[in-house]
Amino acid sequence: MRALIVMCVMLGGAAATAATVRATWSDYIKANRYICPGPFDTLKETRELKLGGKTYSHKGYRLEVKDPDPDSKIVLGVLSAIKDVAAPTQENLQRTFAWFKEKKVEWVIVNGDVALEEFALEEVIDLIAAPGFPVLVTLGNSESKGSFARVYADREAKWPNLVNGVFVRQLIADDAELWTLPGYHDKRFVHQGNGCLYKPEDLDAMAKALTPAGKNPVVLVSHGPPKGQGALAMDYMADKVNVGDEGLNNLIEKKKIAFGLFGHILEAGGVAVGKEFGSLVKPNTPVTSLYLNAGSVSGDPWGQNDGSTSTGMAFVVTIDGDKAKYEVLRLTPKAEEEE
Repeated sequence: MRALIVMCVMLGGAAATAATVRATWSDYIKANRYICPGPFDTLKETRELKLGGKTYSHKGYRLEVKDPDPDSKIVLGVLSAIKDVAAPTQENLQRTFAWFKEKKVEWVIVNGDVALEEFALEEVIDLIAAPGFPVLVTLGNSESKGSFARVYADREAKWPNLVNGVFVRQLIADDAELWTLPGYHDKRFVHQGNGCLYKPEDLDAMAKALTPAGKNPVVLVSHGPPKGQGALAMDYMADKVNVGDEGLNNLIEKKKIAFGLFGHILEAGGVAVGKEFGSLVKPNTPVTSLYLNAGSVSGDPWGQNDGSTSTGMAFVVTIDGDKAKYEVLRLTPKAEEEE
């Protein structure tokens, strides 16, 4: 029996273990530290958290606002593929968080590839938590799930505004409901031996669990994008193919998910599409279906599909009722701006 339990833990993923009621949050994160995506476990007693001036009830995989405001609007800041703590990236993060403050961002979403190295992961977590925004952070294809669990556990007391999106799978925020799918679907590109690989059974488990709590729109948060169509799509890579996960398309269609925050294909960063996953949506255009690739906020130069070079980008997404729109901050080195 013990061998079977160990095997289930090593397999990882929400579908690898049956949902369990944990006594405390410490028990929860210790028991699930090698499981990614996190299971749909609950807590015996509800915790109460203060995030962004609002009160949230936390019961395992579910975090829900208790005192929503009367409007129907939420503003999200979106970061992807931070990757490193080099000086240009740290400068990009400082400028991005200043922009988020200007835009009155309510939640910051960090959707994977937080850092490529374990010690950099510690520094990046501090950098994204220090500005004080509520931060939902999840994993991509580059991090070790064990290292992330350790870093989170070590810093949870210091940064109570940091929400672990590997374990908190349903965030019922004020005016939007976010569901996370941590990790990546293709084992060939999961770079750590202890990385986060989601499987078809994890998608099945998520589809089963994903029942919206109310009338607010659902937002899917995952590192890799769904399968797109053509050269304008957010999964079109330098090899001139669309490499997104069709499993995400099926989940989005089955559960009628209106909005999605993705990344991973860096050369397609800055792209947002509508429900056909191939037609571009322009910035500041309210639409009823919006799926975007947040690219990378890293200062490391990266060639884009349109022939330009990115030295960092970030998004602000505003959801108001059943429509969403976005803005992109494209970051260039200050030395270039001053020339």
